[in-house]
Amino acid sequence: MYKFVCFVIILFLSVSCKEECNVIHMGENHSKRYNVEVDTMCINVGNSSGMGNFYFKDSIITFVDAINCTFYDLNLHGQLIESYFGKGHGDNEIRAIMYAFPIENDPLNRGVIVDNDYLITIFDRKNRRIDYTTKIDFGKVNKRHNQYKSPSLYQIVDFTDFGVSFYLDSDSLLIFPVNVDDHVAVRSDRIDNERYEEGAIFGKLNLSTMKVEHVVGRFPEIYKHKPMPHMEFFQYAISNGLLYVNHAVDSLIYVYKHPDDLQYTIGYECSGIDRNYTSTKSIDQNESFESDMQHVGFNSGLLFCFENNTLCRTYIKSAETGESGLQIYKNNDLITDVEMPSYFKLLGYKDGYYYGVRLIPIEDLDSTYLILYRLKINLDH
Repeated sequence: MYKFVCFVIILFLSVSCKEECNVIHMGENHSKRYNVEVDTMCINVGNSSGMGNFYFKDSIITFVDAINCTFYDLNLHGQLIESYFGKGHGDNEIRAIMYAFPIENDPLNRGVIVDNDYLITIFDRKNRRIDYTTKIDFGKVNKRHNQYKSPSLYQIVDFTDFGVSFYLDSDSLLIFPVNVDDHVAVRSDRIDNERYEEGAIFGKLNLSTMKVEHVVGRFPEIYKHKPMPHMEFFQYAISNGLLYVNHAVDSLIYVYKHPDDLQYTIGYECSGIDRNYTSTKSIDQNESFESDMQHVGFNSGLLFCFENNTLCRTYIKSAETGESGLQIYKNNDLITDVEMPSYFKLLGYKDGYYYGVRLIPIEDLDSTYLILYRLKINLDH
């Protein structure tokens, strides 16, 4: 999505909470300081606006330009392989993009494009072809239900500066993150207690009917003790039947037996992060949001690197400065917590290197440049 200017304005909460109903905390803190070698590649992709999102799949880094609706595929050296799609209403053209990401475990190699009207486009990543565009049915045409287990109270997540993940479950339903739709769910100028007691964070979408069949998942205890509707941001990853959820404001990573049976937690606090968030129940969140963005930090990414069996969490120490860090976990243990370039987003791991980008492009008078990082962290030494 192209809110990079707003990206420094996000949702984030308070200190970690280990009160999650006697749930076991797994893993130990064996963090060591490792030397990080950083190669920086400055990339000019021609007519790209620089506003959009990145993803990493099959050794290809893709930049999705949300302004001109064009996808740019780059190799691991930052060289342009090809560009495709474009803005329009014709075949293989896209009318608008908020963000686009692949379906991670899809054998059909499909991806998802979401636009500002929450229209969904399914595309074939391998053949660079648009399959179809349609609207997600959350059941909002039906009578409104003030029940947080009803899909009608939700919409597809729209705050996506740090990325969105899509997976298929065992029934081939698409798992995707959702937000509470305050226009439907809230009856006053304040949120109710049920939001964090009963609220869901994922939807399950039938790709044949485009109907959301279920909403699942839940908020952790930290939100119940310190309401922060302006900070309901999270990332997640799925591995070996377990769902790992990384909320922006919490030092813990929650591990579920999909979809919401909490098994245990892992994770240790990020180095130097400011978690002095504002608590509020107000629906008008602008004041709290703007105040927090002057200083707070937050978790910004969660990613499995299967090639070296690590779980990586990125974070931004301060929204004002963009100082960033990377935690690496192995077998639930924290093995390192190291500094990263400012506004860093981790994309993936390949052949001994971690790859990432700067979320905010660099501009001069004539051009906009994307910044790609290749990182070497010698964990074995």
